[in-house]
Amino acid sequence: MRPLRERLREAAGLPPVPAPAAPEKGAPGLEPLASLERRLLGEAAEGVPLRERLERLVRVAGAGRRHERTRPAPRPVTLEEILPRAREQCGPRGRFVLVEEQIALDSYHGDVSLSRLRTLSTDTLAVLAGDASPESYASFAADRVAFLDTETTGLSGGAGTAAFLVGVALIRDDHLVLRQYVMRDYDEEAAMLAAVADDLAGATHLVTFNGRGFDVPLLDARYRLDRSRLPVGEVVHLDLLPPARRLWGERFDSCRLQALEAALLGLHRQEDVPGEAIPGIYFDYLRSRHAGRLAAVLEHNRLDVVSLVALLVFCCRWIEDGGGADPREHYGLARVFERAESYERSEAYFRRVVEEGAGALRVDSLRRLAGRAKRARDHASALPLWQQAAEEGDWWALRELAIHHEHRTRDFAAAQAAADEALRLAAGRASPRLREDLLRRRERVKRKRTQAG
Repeated sequence: MRPLRERLREAAGLPPVPAPAAPEKGAPGLEPLASLERRLLGEAAEGVPLRERLERLVRVAGAGRRHERTRPAPRPVTLEEILPRAREQCGPRGRFVLVEEQIALDSYHGDVSLSRLRTLSTDTLAVLAGDASPESYASFAADRVAFLDTETTGLSGGAGTAAFLVGVALIRDDHLVLRQYVMRDYDEEAAMLAAVADDLAGATHLVTFNGRGFDVPLLDARYRLDRSRLPVGEVVHLDLLPPARRLWGERFDSCRLQALEAALLGLHRQEDVPGEAIPGIYFDYLRSRHAGRLAAVLEHNRLDVVSLVALLVFCCRWIEDGGGADPREHYGLARVFERAESYERSEAYFRRVVEEGAGALRVDSLRRLAGRAKRARDHASALPLWQQAAEEGDWWALRELAIHHEHRTRDFAAAQAAADEALRLAAGRASPRLREDLLRRRERVKRKRTQAG
């Protein structure tokens, strides 16, 4: 039967509707369709009705989606399959994975012998820590110190950040025992934290690298959420990052642990995992359950923990041997002794820097020596030090000279000249408060000079 529209037109005496012309081969309007057919079917169905062409494409696309749904998911690969030392642990609070390794103390990490850990001087440890009271390290014993490093789900901390890997090294007999506690998912955190607490229970000293600012506060927060206590909350904590910055901050561009390994320990990592990539690797593992890249994170953590041992040994030996020949190293030693309030040794190294003429470090050393003499009320010794620093263009030393001449020598002309020069040099360098102080000082000296004249 003919369509109703055609029959109505015929009854009204109107001509029939002309049939639409078939699109020419290669018509621009069908080129995208032909391109899609060539991609999915291998050839374009030229001359076939449009509806049939579309139905063919729908059938092919549906088959592809069904094939994707039936494709088997990749098989999970566990840590135990990749790392021979990995073992699943099951305790009262659940399961986690423990990776344990024993390293002989007579072996080397880079260029450093780990056996020297047993011979560290408690006085040197106190100096390294910047502790003016060596009593904190009088009880230091190699078999009661713990070395700790964590790998976390984020680098900025916060309540949502967890440590999914905790690396701990302990001395047991003639071996360094390295244990790495891994939670494979968040429901294993409680069991992992309990195991870490058990192993750290006997420690009296803790050594970390940036642990005071990151690792320990993060672990403390996780233990609090677990309604338990941080096992190292009361021990003596030696964070190696601050003394490393004091010792080598002027010499090296970076004091990151890996940079110090290469520069000081003779250790160069090959294909190491960047620290900033570690959280993403863990989240990928949670999705795929493939532990291939997670094993690389454990190797990164392993090197970090053992490097803590080697770096502690190296720092103590560096302090005892007096560093190297570089004035920047002498300056670093001076700062370490100053921090530990060992002022006699600190001043000896600052004077070496002054004698070696080390530019900005020489000026800073002059200022520190002068400040020490001033606190001891030895103004006669401080004066030539300020004068030398002022000759190097140090505005702070000129300010001290202005104070000295105003209040001690009563030489107002010299005091005004020093204040004028200090103001000139401080422009754009000193804080607004200090510049205002110099302005008030100069005006006061000018009034005193006028009155005396």
